[in-house]
Amino acid sequence: MKAEERHELQQNDLVGGAAGLYMFIRKYGIYVLLAVAIIVLVLELIQLHKANQARKVQEAAMALQQAQTPRQIQNTVLNNYKIPAVSAQAYIRIGDFYLNLIALGNPPAGLEKVKATKAQSIAAAEKAFNTVITKFPKETLPVARAKLGLALADEDAGQWSKAAAIYKTFTSAHTGSIDQSFAPVAQYRLDHLKLWAQPVLVGPAQTQPAATAPVASAPSASEPAAKSVAPAPAQ
Repeated sequence: MKAEERHELQQNDLVGGAAGLYMFIRKYGIYVLLAVAIIVLVLELIQLHKANQARKVQEAAMALQQAQTPRQIQNTVLNNYKIPAVSAQAYIRIGDFYLNLIALGNPPAGLEKVKATKAQSIAAAEKAFNTVITKFPKETLPVARAKLGLALADEDAGQWSKAAAIYKTFTSAHTGSIDQSFAPVAQYRLDHLKLWAQPVLVGPAQTQPAATAPVASAPSASEPAAKSVAPAPAQ
């Protein structure tokens, strides 16, 4: 008897639960379906955004690769794409362009028709590299590359102590893994800074004259003295 009552109670609970679920779905089902639809839509939008971002990154990288001069980089990349990783690389390219211009001796014809004096090139390179460091601090690899570029610009400016101070940040034991990847380059330049700081001599090397010149010996009595040649009479 008790088993039958227990079984009847379980059936009543099951029927009651099903009825409650039916009433809940009937009353709130539309809201549940709407919530599910919103979640699906959000997930699709996230995927679409990621795909769109990947496409923009690819387009920006291609535009940066095709740009040759600072003006082209500014117009085709920096003005059109607001992607931190790509923008940081763009400023690195600008800084490297002016370092290359200095390495060529700032020819009057310029580089890719871009003309600048050595002082102008140093200032432009420093501006580009500092932009990477200040505006894109989370882009660790471009920031390390920008620091190295600043040291090279300091070398071109004759600021050897400033260049050495930057190189030492790469060789420090407390530096990060990204900076450590540039440590061999930094150490090499540190080892050669004193040599490169020496002034360059222009022109052929001059030999030091002998301290004493050989003296002509007087003719001996047995040797006739050299005849002097009288000047020819005027016509």
